[in-house]
Amino acid sequence: MKTLGYDFQTAREKMLERCSGLGSETISLEKAYGRILAKDVTVKYDVPLFDKSPLDGYAFIDSDTLNATKEQPVNLTVVEEIPAGAYSGRELKPGTAVKILTGAPIPAGATAVAKYEETEFGTDYVKLFHPYQKMDNIILKGEDINAGDLVACEGTLIDSAVHGKLASQGNCAIEVYKLPLIGIISQGNEVIGSEEELRPGKIYNTNRFMLSGALKKEDFSSIYLGTSRDDEVEIANMISDAVCMYDAVIMTGGVSVGTYDFTEAAMKRAGAEILVDKIFMKPGSSCCLGILNGVPVFGLSGNPSAAMTTFYLVVLPVIRKISGLKNYLPKKIRVRLNEDFKKASKNTRILKGSLDLSQGTAIMKLNQKQGNGMVSAMQDAEVFAVIPSGSGPVDKGSWLEAYLI
Repeated sequence: MKTLGYDFQTAREKMLERCSGLGSETISLEKAYGRILAKDVTVKYDVPLFDKSPLDGYAFIDSDTLNATKEQPVNLTVVEEIPAGAYSGRELKPGTAVKILTGAPIPAGATAVAKYEETEFGTDYVKLFHPYQKMDNIILKGEDINAGDLVACEGTLIDSAVHGKLASQGNCAIEVYKLPLIGIISQGNEVIGSEEELRPGKIYNTNRFMLSGALKKEDFSSIYLGTSRDDEVEIANMISDAVCMYDAVIMTGGVSVGTYDFTEAAMKRAGAEILVDKIFMKPGSSCCLGILNGVPVFGLSGNPSAAMTTFYLVVLPVIRKISGLKNYLPKKIRVRLNEDFKKASKNTRILKGSLDLSQGTAIMKLNQKQGNGMVSAMQDAEVFAVIPSGSGPVDKGSWLEAYLI
């Protein structure tokens, strides 16, 4: 009998509170992109490390230009040229300037920089045609990153910006969380591989490819472990073997209450603790979620749309958490429906669709096919909108809470 039923948020929390990260490893900076930081990283050096010029021009003392006009420009003597990568030990004196290139350090005494195109210049002089303020066109030491600040905190995804900040501190080795490896199991006497001839009563295995693709999009690796028959012992043995080698196990099929639905019984036979055996939403209500030897085991519906609904709202946040990611929940937004949805919703209903931002607001374009068993329901889906339980039909233009996928 189904007894452990919850809304999807509670079901997700039941699994999340029993799962944690996989431990850490140290890798090279070159391999760190896309990984999750396993500890806080503190800034050792200001960025930039010195005051520098953001452009090609001339550096000088701003007070020298106090009376400069177009008719009576100030004429300064150029005493040096400083390219990027060079350093001047000279202190600039009143009445003098240095030619300076983009990225070069500002010499001692200089308090402003003029663009080339605002000047007239020769080999040993430069003319300036208006007054400059102190620190005009100067990037200050530490303006980007200050020593002592955090580069990034534990649980942060190393995207291109974080990767660059780590590089700015001379980090060669980065401590990151280990990558989870996910095992995928299909169930059902009717399920066959695409290499087999399609016969009456059989269906091709779509779920394994939808799940592996969704995981790959998140940079998680998965291994397909095969298809089990509708047999409790066979399924239990596959689960027992899988949790010894993989960090999470996802199964599809066999989670309803029919004669040939053995997932929950097989999980119990394998020794799993069942935490959730029903989710009050449509699609995706049929499921069996639990823990075996510390490994999360997810039994999802064999219906593609239902399986992927539970995957995105419940399974993926758990896998993100065990990967070490701090922000593991799906991002929440509000969307407006682009058309009427005419059905009533006894339980929470999840609608699939794409986003249209062209009019300056988040418009959800509903997928025309929303059925539990439809692969097409997930095509081009970018967002899941939530219709609360007990709702009647929803009018075009209504605002709904939604999640980006």
